[in-house]
Amino acid sequence: MKSLTLALATLLFFTSAACKKNSPEKELEKKLIGKWKFTGRTGGLAGSSEPAKPPVKNSIEFKKGGKYIRYTNDEPMFQGDYKLSKAKSIYTGKVDNTIRFDPKIDSPETGKILSIIGDTLAISDNFNDGYTAGYVRIN
Repeated sequence: MKSLTLALATLLFFTSAACKKNSPEKELEKKLIGKWKFTGRTGGLAGSSEPAKPPVKNSIEFKKGGKYIRYTNDEPMFQGDYKLSKAKSIYTGKVDNTIRFDPKIDSPETGKILSIIGDTLAISDNFNDGYTAGYVRIN
């Protein structure tokens, strides 16, 4: 009876420990949640760089549950769904974090490459001659 109790306790311990682990997408979502100010974009065929235009303030807010809102001058302009996943990156050739905006509508299956370093967010097209949009965390 003691060995059965010990076996059940051990099984319960490992099961509860496994349930507490967050998936990589959940960890990424924790970092992503919040409001981000657009700082500019780079890329394209010519490899150009376009800083954000000061009179217009663009930002994006990511919320829990896969929702986002795009703002222009602090006014909500568009909202929709996003989905975090993984796909092969054209930049590294390895599987990387991606985001798909409105995945049920028209987003390409590969999504956009998503990179968060500190308070900086980069969302890059996952195709040749694409653009990378830069953001900085507001809150």
